[in-house]
Amino acid sequence: MRAALLSAVLLTGLAGCETIPEASSAPRSSRPAAPAFQGSYHYVQRGETLWRIARSYGLEVNALARANRLRDASALRVGQKLFIPVPAESQAFFWPARGRVGRSGSSGVSISAPPGSLVRASRSGRVAVATHRLSGWGKAVVLDHLDGYLTVYAGLDQLLAAPGANLRQGVPLGSLGNRALHFEIRYGTTSRDTLALLPGE
Repeated sequence: MRAALLSAVLLTGLAGCETIPEASSAPRSSRPAAPAFQGSYHYVQRGETLWRIARSYGLEVNALARANRLRDASALRVGQKLFIPVPAESQAFFWPARGRVGRSGSSGVSISAPPGSLVRASRSGRVAVATHRLSGWGKAVVLDHLDGYLTVYAGLDQLLAAPGANLRQGVPLGSLGNRALHFEIRYGTTSRDTLALLPGE
């Protein structure tokens, strides 16, 4: 019943949002940045620093440097592949993906990232909705954070989470294709200013 209600709310609330822009391409490295353990990957964009990347993922800069065996934290290259370990549990919201950010609708954000980029749980929660057809948005996941807050991840290319699954913050729930991610934070049926609830860029 709760999942059906959430689906109805989303169909109504997202119908008026603007079209998702296409994602921009970015160079990729063929070598993994670290051993394969739980987490995801980030491709360094022009102007980014290790501190800025770490902060947006809720990590200490030293932890990010250690995970990627970086001796010189200032020696980042555009397109470099960094491993992002699952962060320590937090009640704060973190960016679900990294890329070019824009507004999407009245309160959400769009995040354009290279195809194949993983989308991660912004906060721990339970998958309330995981659908292949959300009107106008395609594949989407909705996480219920069990305190009134919901997060919406729409425009996905692949779903990596099933309804009812409990996801820890930072765990991938989907991946992107040629569309940008539409991400929004809601409190009940009310959309919140998503950008204001995320760490500064």
